[in-house]
Amino acid sequence: MPQALPNPTRNRPLPADDREERKYPLPAARASLLTAWLDARLPRDPGYPHGVVTSCYYDTPQLDAYQVSADGELRKQKLRLRWYGDPIDRYAGVWLEIKSRDGLRSSKRRRRFPVSGAANPLGLVLPRRDELASWLAELSTEAAAVLDPTLEPTALVRYRRIRWQSTDRRVRAALDTEVRAAAPRGAPIWLPVPDGAVLELKSDGELPPQLSQLARLGLRRAAHSKYALAVERLYGGERPHAR
Repeated sequence: MPQALPNPTRNRPLPADDREERKYPLPAARASLLTAWLDARLPRDPGYPHGVVTSCYYDTPQLDAYQVSADGELRKQKLRLRWYGDPIDRYAGVWLEIKSRDGLRSSKRRRRFPVSGAANPLGLVLPRRDELASWLAELSTEAAAVLDPTLEPTALVRYRRIRWQSTDRRVRAALDTEVRAAAPRGAPIWLPVPDGAVLELKSDGELPPQLSQLARLGLRRAAHSKYALAVERLYGGERPHAR
């Protein structure tokens, strides 16, 4: 498993992870160079240095969450489910996550749940709507308000992630490559997402000196949403039911 999971008997929500988040899109061809560059400056995550991540994003039929991301809004919120492993490890459960962004800072509340039921053609088990509502209510009373009556599974995003973490845990880096997208209830086909590769840096404050020279590698900080790119790849930015 590429991501540490808490004790299955403890399903309490994890504290909100509130840090400054920086994103640096990059050509896939530079991933190997960037990996070596980061290896020389940060230790790999000691628990799970690499693995495959799969997320199911929820949105309205009008793609409101996508539009907010595409418009570059500074305040936004996303609801997603997340699994780890390739193939998916069903017995490890699913993470329910609410990710919020306000300006340069992002926060995430998440909780792990077991899943039951039949997997879809992609090997995932999507919870029923009543299950999802119950999970959100348990996550937090504020998060429960996120479940708009029209929200539905809209896009699956899968990618390979390499993780680094400073020894004091104040800086984390993740390099995501091989980004692919699929329709949650469509044919089991993963489509490559152009321009999906990205380096994500999270820190409590300013980046340490050894990470402040990313510009020399040709990387520039920019807005980047794998979900928005996936929607454009799957639906061309149109409402899914209009396709």
